[in-house]
Amino acid sequence: MYVIDFNEICSVSGIRSLAVETLVYGMSYALGRLIHFLLVTVYLTRVFAGDRAFFSIYSEVYFLIALVLGLLGLRMETGYFRYASDGKHGPGTIYPLASQLVWIACGIFLLVVHLLLKPIGGWLQYPELLGVISMAAWIAVLDVASALPFARLRYEKKPLRYAWIKMGGILLNVALVLLLLYQHQGNAAEKLAMVVGANLVSSAVVLFLLVPELRSAMKPANWSLSPQLMQYVVPLIVVSLAYVFMQYGSTSLLKYFLPGDVRDNLDTSSSYNAAVRLAVVMNLFATAFGYAVEPYFFRSAKSGDARESYARIAYYFAVCGAFIYLGTTLFVEAFALLLDKHYRDELFLVQILLLANLFMGLFSTISSWYKLTDNNRLLAGVSLSGMVLMVVLNIALIPKFGNASAAYANLAAYAFVCGVAYVQGRSRYPVPYRTLALLAWIGGSVLAANALPAVYRALELPELAGYALSLLALGVYALLFWQLEWRNRRTNKR
Repeated sequence: MYVIDFNEICSVSGIRSLAVETLVYGMSYALGRLIHFLLVTVYLTRVFAGDRAFFSIYSEVYFLIALVLGLLGLRMETGYFRYASDGKHGPGTIYPLASQLVWIACGIFLLVVHLLLKPIGGWLQYPELLGVISMAAWIAVLDVASALPFARLRYEKKPLRYAWIKMGGILLNVALVLLLLYQHQGNAAEKLAMVVGANLVSSAVVLFLLVPELRSAMKPANWSLSPQLMQYVVPLIVVSLAYVFMQYGSTSLLKYFLPGDVRDNLDTSSSYNAAVRLAVVMNLFATAFGYAVEPYFFRSAKSGDARESYARIAYYFAVCGAFIYLGTTLFVEAFALLLDKHYRDELFLVQILLLANLFMGLFSTISSWYKLTDNNRLLAGVSLSGMVLMVVLNIALIPKFGNASAAYANLAAYAFVCGVAYVQGRSRYPVPYRTLALLAWIGGSVLAANALPAVYRALELPELAGYALSLLALGVYALLFWQLEWRNRRTNKR
């Protein structure tokens, strides 16, 4: 009798190692962010219930922080993984150089922000929030300075140190936000400043805890390698900026292209931003997966069965992502209770955003061949094309269709770049993806997510009965995957 052995399934080409790394490195990030969502974001929908525009401002501030992170980080994490594993330079050579290049970029950025703070506030149309903008700039710099030390811990497989610092920083941030908002009363602008100030303190503490890794970065750098390193990472900076804009830029587009004035538009887009928060579970899964996948891809690139491993990784990602999509969509009404009632009027957007985030994660996985083959410029072109498509769709559709345009534009952009990366990879770096099976799991989940609620409504089932049947559907999904995977493994055994 054939017994299903998960270790056997995962051991092929080091996938068991990848699973462990995903749990330790990725989940330490994702779990912390989930706690942040449950305690901070949920609380903020109530704090800003009387002035929903400030929830959108909060979202835009963190979009801008993410944009600066993508710029100042110079994608040196990927550059570090690439050259630390090439057998020529080694981590000890590339780490000080990458770190010092990032520090120079951060110094220039802080100087520019200090000199142009008032014009920046006017351009963003937040002249009363200059203190928040200044703190946001410092948060970006501190987080960028922490990124390479964290990347080094990932590369050197030091999971415990990585996890406790990452989780500790997030928990400190959560505690400070809740404490400040509970202890101090004020208007919406003052409450926003408290939230950002708490983040600034926690980012500073995290950087302090990484001092041992920072000391290693202070060694003399081999600056002769900087042209080669920058040539590799510059296209990836474009990729990062395009990704951040596709992922988070809709708030700014809605602010400017909805038909009202800026403050009215911010209030209107708060429902969209709340839907983005409910769809965060897929984003967290994709990010956790990506944390482990990138160094794994570089470490295993020279193994004989690397491409088969990449295909299996993409397939497992799609299956797990489709499961998360199905589960979140079927229980979205229950999850929405976490939010204040003023933010629940466009829950249908959650399903669209979940699917967009699924394609985002799939793109990150199947586009790794660009970086493995040093085709970063081609990857930058694909990413820019996706961003342009997203922006054009938003500008064209927002005035007529409102918040829904942003969600559909995100989905269209990620599906587009995913398709382009797949087609280009077939000729330049063939990977034997189980394409039909992968799409079948995603398509089946979309079909079930829409058909089951329609059946519940047609039968006029009580809410609890619907949730019970939804749990059963998720169990059937998991059992079906297990059975099919078992059958596939038995076939391969023969």
